[in-house]
Parts: sequence; C-alpha cells; structure tokens
Amino acid sequence: MDNGPWYSKKEGSPLKLSRNASITSPRRMDNSELKLIREYNSQVSIPEHQILSFDHLLDEINFGKFQYWIYGIMALMSISEGAQITIFTLMVPILKNEWHISDSLNSLQASFVFVGYLVGSMLSGQLADRVGRKKPFLISSFFTCLLSLGTIACQEIYSLLIVRALLGILVGLFAPCGVTMISEITPGHLRGRYMGLITLTFAIGQLFGLFVADFTLISLDEGNWRLLTFWCCLPGFLAWFISLFRLRESPRFALLSGQKDLAYDIIQEMINSNKASIQFNDEMKIKLSNWTHAMNRIAKNQNNASITSLFENNRFFLTILIWFNWFILSFVYYGIVLLLPDILSHIEQGQTGRDKIIQLVVSCISDILGAVAAAFFIELKGFGRKNSLIIFFTIQAITALMGFYDIEHRFIYWATASKFFLSMTFIFSFQYTAEVYPTKIRTTGIGMANGIGRLGGVIMPWICMYMNSQKLRSPFVLFSVLSVITSLSNCFLPFETLGKELE
Repeated sequence: MDNGPWYSKKEGSPLKLSRNASITSPRRMDNSELKLIREYNSQVSIPEHQILSFDHLLDEINFGKFQYWIYGIMALMSISEGAQITIFTLMVPILKNEWHISDSLNSLQASFVFVGYLVGSMLSGQLADRVGRKKPFLISSFFTCLLSLGTIACQEIYSLLIVRALLGILVGLFAPCGVTMISEITPGHLRGRYMGLITLTFAIGQLFGLFVADFTLISLDEGNWRLLTFWCCLPGFLAWFISLFRLRESPRFALLSGQKDLAYDIIQEMINSNKASIQFNDEMKIKLSNWTHAMNRIAKNQNNASITSLFENNRFFLTILIWFNWFILSFVYYGIVLLLPDILSHIEQGQTGRDKIIQLVVSCISDILGAVAAAFFIELKGFGRKNSLIIFFTIQAITALMGFYDIEHRFIYWATASKFFLSMTFIFSFQYTAEVYPTKIRTTGIGMANGIGRLGGVIMPWICMYMNSQKLRSPFVLFSVLSVITSLSNCFLPFETLGKELE
C-alpha cells in the first residue's frame, strides 16, 4: 500500500497520480466532500481517483504572493470601514453640539446606516453568487469611497441621513464579497487563522480614525469632523486603486459557474505568483473538471443563489441560529461602540479630550488583541468555531455585567474587556458562516447573516440610548443577558466546521 500523498510530485515533471492513489484518502478529504463525491459516483461512472478537488489543489499551491495582494486590498477596505465607524460614533456628540441634533435624530442616523447595510447585504449575495465576486466589489468599493467624501459637503442632518443610508448599502455590498473572496482563495489548513487575522484590520481602522481625530478634534464633542472624514477616506481609495490591477475573480466561483478557461488562467497565475512546484497540466484540468461536474450535479436545483436556498437541505434551523447569533452580536458590539464616547463624557468629567480619546484607543487595541487571540483559538481542537462562540459569549456576558455593577472609575476596563471578547466572537461567526454554506450560496449566506445582524444595529440606538438616558450604563445589563442567551443558542448549532472543506 502506498502511504505517500495522493499524487506523486517530482521536480520539473508534470503532476501525476501515484499508482495506488485515491482521492478518498482520509488524510486528504473530509466526510462531507467524500459523501458528495460518492453520491455523484452513484449517478455517473467516473472513478474517484479521477477527481481532483479545488481545495486539494489549493493546498498544494499554498499561500503566497497571489493571496498577499488580495488580502492587502481587503485589509485596506476593512481599515477604511473601521475608520468610518469611528467617524460615525465621534460625530454623534459633535453634531449634537454643532447642529443641535436631538437624541431621536441621532438614533435615526444610526438606524439609517444599519438599514442601508441590511439592504446592501441582501443585494450582495444575489449579485456575487450570480456574476462573481470581483465586479460587485470593485463597483461598490469605489462608490463607498466617493460617498464617504460626499459627507463632507453635508450642511444639515437630513442630507447626511441620506448619504449615510447609501453608504450603508455600499458597505453591505462589498464586505460580504471580500469575506467570500478570501475564504475561497485560502488553503483550508490556514483559512481560520488567516481570516481571523484579516478581520483585525477593522480594529486597526478604528485606531486610525482615532489617531486622525487626535489632530482634528478639540474634544469628543468639538472639532473639524470634515477634515477627519477626508483623511479616513484615503485607505479606501488606495484599496480600490490597487484592486484595479491586482484583484482577480475567485477561481472556485469561476469553476463552478462554468468559466473554466478563466479559472484555469487564474489558477496558473496563482501557481506562478506563489512559485508552487507543480505543473497545472491537462490531466489535472480534467480531474478538476470532474470535481466541478460532481459539485454542480449535486447542487443542481438545490443551491441557486436565493434567500430561500439558505433554508433548503436541512439548513432551516442552522440558518435561524446563525442569524440570531449575528443579530445579537451586532446589537451588543455596536451598542458598546456607540455608547462608549457618551458614557465616558459623563463619568470622566475631570479628564481632557485627549485623555478620553486615549481611552477609546485602548478599547480599540483590545479589538486587535481579540482578533489575534481568536486566530489562535479558532484552529485548536476543543475550541474551533462552535465551542469558541459558546465559551467567549459567556465570558463577555460576565464582563458586560461588571461594567454596570462595578464602580464608574473601572467602567472603561470592563467595556474594553467586553470589546475584546466580542471581537473574538465576530471572527468565529464570520468563519463559521463562510464555511457552513456551499460555494453557490456562500456570499448570499454571509451577506444575509451580516444584514440580519445589522437589524440589531437598527433597533439598538432607540433602546440603548433611551436606557442610558434613564440610568447611565444600564444597557450593559441588557448586553449581558443577550450574550448569555446567544451562548446557549450556539449549543444547538448542528456541527463544527473546523477542518471541513468548502463545498
């Protein structure tokens, strides 16, 4: 019996199947894909060793220059998005002072952003799962940067509300496309860790926004927010400019959508860019084509890019749990982000504007540390995706409760700890959602989960700002209760995706 890899590889020679090679080797294929292949083989007579899965090929190409460019593009867009969140939260007290805006209008502004994000997320899945990942990303990212600059021209709240809503739609369009793209070009053994690290760039973006705010704002409720907006738009424009030259379509999507020549060209570019020691010859293309037929045959009439497809094939309960998880996660995380500047302005009366910005900087650094910690835990057996969601939602609930009951002087420490654990659960949720749905509906799944999550952001300002006006820090009790409920609900997720190959 040949105990080597499922193919033999010699320097300078084409990639060939070894004599006793089998694609069903338990070291190379997980149960989900093996089940699909065998189901396909029960319908057509193609030997299993004549099938080469894209994930196996991606493992051999490995991670290199090709992925670095795309990760860099997504990182810059994520930095831009994080900076925009910082601008939005800092502008709440500033506009309240400068334009004399009521709390209800500030709540409405926040709701408009999240409603827009919901609409964009719903459209993103439909577009990206039909026309590809590249075009929707390019178009939406460009107009996101353009409209971000457009906020500078707003002279009153109602025009700002419209621009904010449109921005939410555009961010909702490009964000799921980006997550799907990097999940489909990253080798399976690195996917959890590397995708976890890329999400920390959102926190870096928040830090960047605070860094610029230190030079453009006088205090948390006064300063040049237009200049702040201008500087925070630059990472997004840089990302879009680079993407014009370096962004490629997802080869997995191209394969499964019948664009084989395009997919083969991109795969060859990946091999050349990463200097992989394999030759992508006709024999491999035939085997990869067989895998494509197998996947499409199984998915036919089942996995069309529609919202209803998320509930087919025993996915109803799974999708409901994922949506609930995202809803609460967004409600709690953005609730803390929105309330933090306002609460600090009430409980730290003796501090300067710079002192308060430094406290916000520390809370953002906790997001980065949380992302790094998540990248470690996400690949550990016993933690993975599902168990990590259960564990860290529970710990976060404790920190949120302490943020209310402990003395005011220590509030910032508990709020920072809550953001640390929430940033971890965001990564686990993104990863689980990206892995649990098949390729043809992956962006739809991510987009809808993200969009439903933003519904939490829609109702959050009305509830949290009212509670906070009645009793300072009281929303943190609600955050704690919701986190406990979500932790318990995650116990019912049907399976773990750690080590699972993408379908």
